[in-house]
Amino acid sequence: MSPEQQTLEQKINDLSQKMNRLGTGPLAELRRMAVDGPGTTDFWHLAGLCDFLEDKKHTDPWMRIVKIMAILTPKGEPVVRPPLHDKSRSLGTILCDGGRHDWSAASDTPFLSETRLARFLAQRPEQRAEALERQARALAAKRNPDIGINCADIAALLLYPDNESHHLRNLARIYYRRLDSAARKTKEEETNP
Repeated sequence: MSPEQQTLEQKINDLSQKMNRLGTGPLAELRRMAVDGPGTTDFWHLAGLCDFLEDKKHTDPWMRIVKIMAILTPKGEPVVRPPLHDKSRSLGTILCDGGRHDWSAASDTPFLSETRLARFLAQRPEQRAEALERQARALAAKRNPDIGINCADIAALLLYPDNESHHLRNLARIYYRRLDSAARKTKEEETNP
């Protein structure tokens, strides 16, 4: 892991923990926050606490990241919310299985179809940011809230457009790894009952 990735991972982990402690009102405000607006007071507090307040170059991407993470943060009181960020559950995996451990290629379709994934990968960065937000809303409605997601994957797509092709290839590779491993497992179960 590069120093840049490690720093991002630390910021996202810290941000996730702090967001998980927010009350339902502040989280709702972050979910509704206009990413092209001035931001909410809670956004600016989080920016200061999580060390991206002085990152003037990336204020817009950080607003979108915080909004997406607020959308994905499980609902309910802070005391009982499971953690959102889980570095072992990549965005590619979640876009395939929808955040479900019981997902099976035999009985379930991918959360994001292969066609929609291809369209997402081909979009311009500014369109992709909006698409990520729409996917987050759909995921929030369907995924098991006990299953976290690697929010650093989301952040990397939005913060580092210069290295975008690397992040997109990685997302696609992991998506297809999850899809193909589920299909192989199903085939093995069918041949060896």
